[in-house]
Amino acid sequence: MAFTDRFKRAFIAFCGLVAAAGFIAHSVLEETPAEARYIPFGERDRQEHYRISPYDSLIKVWSDSAGLDWRLVSAVVYHESHFRHDAVSHRGAAGLMQMMPATARAFGADSLMDPSQSVKAGTRYLKSLRYRYRGVAANPTEQDKLMLAAYNAGGSRMTDLINYARWKGVDPGYWDNIVELIPDFRTDSILTVDTVKLGKFQGHETIEYVKAVMARYGHYQRIAP
Repeated sequence: MAFTDRFKRAFIAFCGLVAAAGFIAHSVLEETPAEARYIPFGERDRQEHYRISPYDSLIKVWSDSAGLDWRLVSAVVYHESHFRHDAVSHRGAAGLMQMMPATARAFGADSLMDPSQSVKAGTRYLKSLRYRYRGVAANPTEQDKLMLAAYNAGGSRMTDLINYARWKGVDPGYWDNIVELIPDFRTDSILTVDTVKLGKFQGHETIEYVKAVMARYGHYQRIAP
């Protein structure tokens, strides 16, 4: 057989193999369920059913009941306990939402280690705080920030901060305005101000808390629309 004929036959056979391989690959892709295929890391956050935590369903139920965005509540839970239902702080706060036992009981929780009771009490408490600042906050976002600050520092401390802002002629409806006044609470002179009942306050933790929770809330809004 001439070399040219052998070469032609070999080339035709090779082309057949390539075509067959392409057909098989295409068939496999067509038959592979979408959920079983590789999803690039950058695309995973945009999947419709992205899960934030094992407690998503629970948090959604109690958040809806309290009129809160479940993603904001999830951000609070993350920063309070990192989604550990058995977390206990050195101050005695416990559970997913790290509430003190007395406060938790006031909002319907007998066992803070029970995830459902912890989230129920925590969302009810957040709701009460948010409602408290409805006439103070400039807009819903600022209302969320005041709510978070109170959840971290306590309602009475927030009353001091708001009253002091008003005494100074500053609008307390914006959290950043209050943040600018917090350094005054680190000095002895704050003890002479009649509108301040709880005395000095460092505030570093609360400032970082509000900033961190709001940032994570924004992240959760993007990945769990």
